[in-house]
Amino acid sequence: MIDRIYNAYQGEVYGIAFFTYFSEHYSMLSKNELWDTLINVEVLTAQLLEPTLAKHSVQFDIKDQAMLVKGTSDAKKWIHLEWNELVNTLTHWVEPYEVKYREWAAEATEEMEAFQLIADHETAIYECWKAELNQQSGLPILISFIEKYRQR
Repeated sequence: MIDRIYNAYQGEVYGIAFFTYFSEHYSMLSKNELWDTLINVEVLTAQLLEPTLAKHSVQFDIKDQAMLVKGTSDAKKWIHLEWNELVNTLTHWVEPYEVKYREWAAEATEEMEAFQLIADHETAIYECWKAELNQQSGLPILISFIEKYRQR
């Protein structure tokens, strides 16, 4: 089970790099607040997972070079996409992770809070992209997640 939490943590590191690249390079400057809020979701989730990993003596690194390089590399593949195509792509890309992390939360027999955090985080990102797909701001969804978990 702890391997799943570590894999999710690695995904946060990847996401930080991915969304940072978009924040710094995407042509639609009006979306910078969205990118920055997505980064904040990833950073907060990673920080909240770290005590669980430490408790199980799992080594972790928020600056894991392999994940940072992978996140940046993948972002470069999509940076050229026009907004609607990008949102559609990201919505479909996130969906299977949202399903998988919900399943993990349901199957968890230990560290249930960590698994719920992982699932809630992915659901927030997925719902954000679905809102953007429907021409609505995804920011309130992300902000709600941050406000819920920042207090912990």
